[in-house]
Amino acid sequence: MRAKELGYPVILFLGFFLLYYAGSFSKIPFGDCIGFVADTEKGAFVLSTSTYAHFLFTNTLVLFKTLLPFVSSPEIGRFTVIISSCICLLVLYRTVLEVTEHRFSAVFSTIIFGLSFTFWRNSEIIEIYTFNLIWISLFLMFSLRFLLERKSRNLALACLFLGISVFSHIQNILMVPALLLLIFYAEDRKKAAASLSVFIFFLLLLIAVPLLTDQPVSKVFSAGTVLDSLSFEGIVKGFAVAVGYLVYNFWYFTFFAITGILGLFRTNKRVLLFLGVAGLPVFGFAGIFGVSDNYVFFLPFNCIIAVLFGLGISRLWQNNMARYAVLTAFLIPFFYFASFRMAGSTAQGLGLHSQKAYKGGLSYYLLPWMNNNVGILQFVLEGRESPDPMQWMEKSAREFIRLKKEKGYSEEQLKKL
Repeated sequence: MRAKELGYPVILFLGFFLLYYAGSFSKIPFGDCIGFVADTEKGAFVLSTSTYAHFLFTNTLVLFKTLLPFVSSPEIGRFTVIISSCICLLVLYRTVLEVTEHRFSAVFSTIIFGLSFTFWRNSEIIEIYTFNLIWISLFLMFSLRFLLERKSRNLALACLFLGISVFSHIQNILMVPALLLLIFYAEDRKKAAASLSVFIFFLLLLIAVPLLTDQPVSKVFSAGTVLDSLSFEGIVKGFAVAVGYLVYNFWYFTFFAITGILGLFRTNKRVLLFLGVAGLPVFGFAGIFGVSDNYVFFLPFNCIIAVLFGLGISRLWQNNMARYAVLTAFLIPFFYFASFRMAGSTAQGLGLHSQKAYKGGLSYYLLPWMNNNVGILQFVLEGRESPDPMQWMEKSAREFIRLKKEKGYSEEQLKKL
């Protein structure tokens, strides 16, 4: 590989690693973060593939803790997530480069995605979603290779990575229709069947774990009680919010995705159909999944949008206005800061800031960087009360506090974690 070919990925990796590390959490944040930290601290491998066990991510954290016992559990989580995010960006860069054969389209679509709110935020907290996106981005890359090169090896690898991904997050099952579309497109039926059997093997293994450990299989695919309260009004509101998320993540760069869609419609309808079948079920599910942090479930869809960015940018690169618009990707952090300041100047914004002050107020919702954040441990140790349900967080926090106190930590020391 020539120095120039290697240079851009290295710069992207190091640049985003430094960005995410600089903005990463100062204290263990609210949300599921404390649960992962507590599991890491316990050091016991998880033998469950239920929806909320997050088998692959949790066991990866425990493995790193076992190998690196001198590194604290929060730091294990921090570096696992940041490195996962940087790997995702390199896979995206490679995917766009292969699809467009245009290096600057690959660079800028990666930068736009790397600076998008949801991806940036989840790169700076201990959450599963960028780790999960490694497997989905690899599935997308090899799927697109298969569609463009028609090599059975790429189909087998696409099946392999989607199979691995279901051990990361069961939401990835929504991409099975896209996988079946690839099987339909395959010319060699025997090799296609063999590839599909790889995915089926992982799916059966996912189900075998609860059968062998005497756990209910239904927990593997459970969405809890969230979908029980669906209503037409709730669905409409959910999709309106979903569009808002899309705009806040990608701003006017969404125009390039539309251009990419139009370009594919003219040049490669198979690729367009695949991306639609892969992305729309994810978008639909995330839109109707009525939990407060449902924005994280859009990440696989957002990754597909980033591929479309690359296609759109490559088509419009010769247009000076479009080129200047692409270069404004470096201004994305200022858009977030401007939105934060504007929201803080309104009565509604001030009301939300006051209501959610216990976890950082408006900055928690509008700024992707997490340094100088409010910590869950201090919140619990000081006996504060939340207006929102967070019993599961408090339970994990108390468990982690107990484990650290057994190792000699004082409450004052724990408040700083």
